[in-house]
Amino acid sequence: MKTTTKKINDGRDSRSNARVSTSIKLNKKNRDFAKKFFREYDLTLSDGINMFLSKVAMDRKLPFELEIPNKETMKSINEAESGEATYNDSAEDLIRELRN
Repeated sequence: MKTTTKKINDGRDSRSNARVSTSIKLNKKNRDFAKKFFREYDLTLSDGINMFLSKVAMDRKLPFELEIPNKETMKSINEAESGEATYNDSAEDLIRELRN
């Protein structure tokens, strides 16, 4: 009985470095920040995105933890975004408010 193995190119083979063009939609602020950030390392935005994709292919996972906020955290986020949250100018003001 003969066994055959099919090799799948999963992006981890360094010989498969052909470049392709693609179009993606990005948040403008994040894109602009990332371009400046990568420029400090003499990299392009494309280099940074390729580094991210290479890391995902190499490790077969995201290079960071994803956390889903619980209900209490989401309530706080929504309050902050809507302007309903309470803000303090200093740690002393916060402590004073918590004591009252």
